[in-house]
Amino acid sequence: MKLITKTTLLYILISIIVFGIGGVVTYNLISKEIAKETDYYLRSSLDVIDYRLKRAVQRGYDLERRFNTSQLNIQEVEDGEVDEIYFSDTIAMHPHLKQLENMRMLKVVRDVEGKLFEITMIDVVVEDSDIYDSVVQIITRLFALLVLASIIGSFFISKTLLRPFHATLSKIKSFRVDRPERINLPSTRVKEFSQLNTFINEMTGKAQDEYQSLKKFSENASHEMQTPLAIAQGKLEILADNEQLSEAQFSQVMSAQKALGRLSQLHQSLSLLTKIENREFDQGVSTDVSQLVRETMENFKELYAMKNLTLTAQIEDAVVVNLNPHLGSILLSNLFHNAMRHNQENGFVKVNLTSNNLTIRNSGEPPNKDPALLFNRFEKSSEQTNSSGLGLAIVKEICDFHSMKISYMYDEHHQIDISFA
Repeated sequence: MKLITKTTLLYILISIIVFGIGGVVTYNLISKEIAKETDYYLRSSLDVIDYRLKRAVQRGYDLERRFNTSQLNIQEVEDGEVDEIYFSDTIAMHPHLKQLENMRMLKVVRDVEGKLFEITMIDVVVEDSDIYDSVVQIITRLFALLVLASIIGSFFISKTLLRPFHATLSKIKSFRVDRPERINLPSTRVKEFSQLNTFINEMTGKAQDEYQSLKKFSENASHEMQTPLAIAQGKLEILADNEQLSEAQFSQVMSAQKALGRLSQLHQSLSLLTKIENREFDQGVSTDVSQLVRETMENFKELYAMKNLTLTAQIEDAVVVNLNPHLGSILLSNLFHNAMRHNQENGFVKVNLTSNNLTIRNSGEPPNKDPALLFNRFEKSSEQTNSSGLGLAIVKEICDFHSMKISYMYDEHHQIDISFA
């Protein structure tokens, strides 16, 4: 969910609460104000009634015929609290609607010419249900207007206020730590976005500097290690050619050569992993994987024959994948080498290539470790001393580099699947 959408929803939720409370407050205020105005109207009418009553009594008029109506009643009483006005709610017949309605009633006793008269006046008030309906209609319409304004406002805010943020986000997406160019974020007058851009500029610049330093260190270390390894290997070869060596000494020299060979292989594998992780290879071009698989099979044919391994393949023609050819060759070599290494006498290797995936299946003993760990560095499915434990790790890095999916399973036989889609 986008930030502006979530903010709008929160504003709407707050508005629902505010409008709900506001509706209750408005209902109560309107009810009280209507009652107050009705009482004021009855008081004002009472002054007129007092004047007319006094004249009617002085002139001896018939009060019943002159005053009493559906909303006014005056009758002579024996006692009562003089001039004490009482207001109350009652139900009476509406003069026009001819049905019972809520009314506001005023009752007071007046002393006129020594006689006590009880005056009762009623007037129509707005019903609570009418007030409620009106308040609900007003609140609903205002809320709908607010929601519409919020949605439209959010759209314009997203286009204007958040424009610097989207520009920064776009720059970050295209940022590559292996490129020498700085990220160069756009300037903005919004303080928060300006602080964010400053922080990102500093962090990306630092990351680029550290990457360049690490790259130089890796390149220098690779070069500097190769030279003494090559010298040591050459010295051991010269020493091995010495006819004066005893059998025990010759065995030790050969053991040292093997150790140096594994060290050199380990160095090359780690160097390759570092280059892949640092994205130092081109992303890839349209590569004929079918041809690449056939070439790799041809390279391993003699080795498989020496191991008495049967190699069969079903290869679909013209399978083209976006793949770096050099990395693709390394990937296939590691897979074929892995299938040979973890196989058994008179075993088999089956290769199946389609436009969507590559499957390599081979015989062999089940792994003695969790299959999920086999793609980790220095993880081995057996305790072979001549394995560096980096072969499948390199395969996994190459697949990740090209956004391909790789999986391993053991169902009586080893099987590795690579999905190109």
